[in-house]
Parts: sequence; C-alpha cells; structure tokens
Amino acid sequence: MDATDHALASAATVRLKTLYVAPPWCRLKRILFSHHPAIAVRHVSCDTGLRRMKSLLIPSLLATGLILSPAFAHAGWDTTKKIADREHVALDEVAAAFDMKRAAARKDVLEIAYTGEAHQLIVKITTREAIIDGVRHWLSFPVQSVSGEPFVAEIDIDTALRPAFDPLSVKLPGPVRTVVFDPGHGGHDKGCRSPYGYEKDYTLDVVNRTRRILEKRKVKCVQSRLSDFFATLSERPAMTKNYEDPIFVSIHFNSADWRPSANGIEIYAIPPQGCPTTGKKPDLVLDRRDSEGADVEPASYALANAILPTLLGKMGSFDRGVKRARYAVLRHCEVPSVLIECGFLTNPVEAKKVDTPEWREKFAESLADGIEAYIALAGSQKAPPGLSDFDRPATDAFVTEM
Repeated sequence: MDATDHALASAATVRLKTLYVAPPWCRLKRILFSHHPAIAVRHVSCDTGLRRMKSLLIPSLLATGLILSPAFAHAGWDTTKKIADREHVALDEVAAAFDMKRAAARKDVLEIAYTGEAHQLIVKITTREAIIDGVRHWLSFPVQSVSGEPFVAEIDIDTALRPAFDPLSVKLPGPVRTVVFDPGHGGHDKGCRSPYGYEKDYTLDVVNRTRRILEKRKVKCVQSRLSDFFATLSERPAMTKNYEDPIFVSIHFNSADWRPSANGIEIYAIPPQGCPTTGKKPDLVLDRRDSEGADVEPASYALANAILPTLLGKMGSFDRGVKRARYAVLRHCEVPSVLIECGFLTNPVEAKKVDTPEWREKFAESLADGIEAYIALAGSQKAPPGLSDFDRPATDAFVTEM
C-alpha cells in the first residue's frame, strides 16, 4: 500500500475500534463514504447495484486493509474464549471497560450483577436476557459460563452493550427532518381485538395524537395511512424514500390469547446481520439474508434505546424490553426504524386502559418525547434520558424469553 492507503487503513482501524462492528457491508460503505473522496457515492442506502459489488469489493478491501475483520477490529480484549464457534469475552473485563464492578451476589446463582457510578448490568447465565441500566434487553446469544466465570459473545458487546451504555459512540445517518409514522393494520386487516375495539383503530388514534404533538413542536410528520385503509407491508417503509432524512416508527398493539396475563411495552429493531430474532434459535439461512434494514441496524437500535426508557418511565408499564425481529417493515426500511407494541389488547386491565382517550394521549406524549430524544441524539449528539431520569424503579427480575 502507498502512503494514502496506509492513512486510509489507519483511519478505518480507529473508526472500527471506537464504533461497534457492524456487518461487513455496512462497514465497507461507511469507510468508503467517509474516507475515500474518489468514490462519488452520495446516497447511503443500499441499492441493487451496490449489493452486487459486495463479493468483488470486500475481499479486495480486506486484503488492502481498508476494512477489517471483526476479530482484528476487537483484538484488544485480554480474556477471550471461542464457544460454539463464536468469540466470547470475559464479562468481568467488559464490565470494567464501562467502569463497573461485580455487585453483591443475587439470590439466583445464575444471575450476575455489575454496578458503577454511571451504569448497571445484570445478566443470567445460559439466557439471552440482560438488564442494562435498568431496562430489559435481549442479546443475540446466551451468556455462557466457563470455569464459573461469565462470558458474553463479542458481537453482543459490539451491537448491544456498547451502544446501550454509550449511545454517543453509535454512528448515525445525521439529523432527522421527518418522522414517518406507520399505524399498523387498517382496512380489511383489523389486527388483534379487545372487548372494546380493534388494533387498527387504536394504532391510527395513537399516531394521530403523536403527530399532532410533534407538529406543535415543529417536527415534520407523515403517515403511511390517514384513515381506515390497508397499505401493503412493502408500501409502508417505501414511503420514507419520498422525504428528507426520515426515521420510521411503526405502531402496533399486542395479543396473547393463550396467556391473558401478558402485558407491557416492547420495542423491536432489526437484528444485526447473522444474528437471530429474539425468542428464536439461530437460522443459518434467514439470519444471513441481506436487507435494506440491516445497513442501518446500529441507528435503529439507537432509536429503540432512545424511545423505550421514556415510554417506561412515563407510562409505568411492564418492561418487555428492546427486542430484535426481521418484520417486513423493518427489513425493507432504508432508514432508522422501530416497531413498537404499545400494550396487550388481550389483557383485561391493559385493554381497558388502552380504550380510554386519556391513556392514548399520555402514550402519545411519551412517544413524542422519546422520538425527540433520538432527534437530539442524531442532530446534537445529546445523550437520551435513561430510566434513572424518571420516577420509576429499575427493572430487576428476569422473565422467560418471550
């Protein structure tokens, strides 16, 4: 390599060590766009032509050092183990990197807690559940025990722990100028139902209320549907292509006829490429499929982490966590996107609350605040509020993966 290539490789190395390791194609695009002025590419989303270049460009750039393999990018961990063909790092070392130490032993011997001045972390051996700064999250792979010591998958450090603890470290597309709301279902697709009404009506009402609040705050908002009609799953995220610097927020309500006690709020972002959906085993085919959404996964996860603590803190609902899923509206979305399940219409208590205009107005206000927290993060590098900023106890109990 000549001096220019060495400089590019050095810059790429620093960039990858300070940000978490995204899938190879995402890293390739970021480095090309940010460090190589000779490449005249203006739009950061993946088009068909760019996708076809992967197999040719990635091997060449790996060889020249312009992009780095995940193992090389994070060779700094001292205590590592390969478990099930996947690199893991000693959790004590990871906690120390975020200025945390082991806390007092918990009642369940499989649960391990860490605490520091700024952060808290609780994990449970053999599960994918983690409580990060008081909010439930779902890792891609279970925390493992080796000789009695906890180890976490390196990809979970890069795609879950680091961005949750340090949102300012996540590379975001830039300022947000439009919020594209997607009220779930509509028309012939009624969604789930409660004794009081249908999901399609509640989602539209919550979006209308949230939009009104944000527009009063000078935030531009649009919707995938304005009334009771059906838009296809591909049409909904495609709307984002018509607006400047958008994010995509899909609103739904949950159901569990087999478990009426199920309740609470959960938020979904697309999984990192190669990682499984929450609650499902790894799938060597589906997990590796490329999608538009995979290219903005880091920003989508940051959006989810900005919204959920505010919703939990203001609504007081049960914390079902930040989860991962490849829903069609997330897969096909080229911009930061989340899908929110606002509550359970099959829970008698929650369904009755959802049916009241007062509850939906409060939820809309909380959602608007969470969206504005992400807008401030993306535009001004202002960290979003955490759960500790609200008058609500931190999540502390583990649940069955759901």
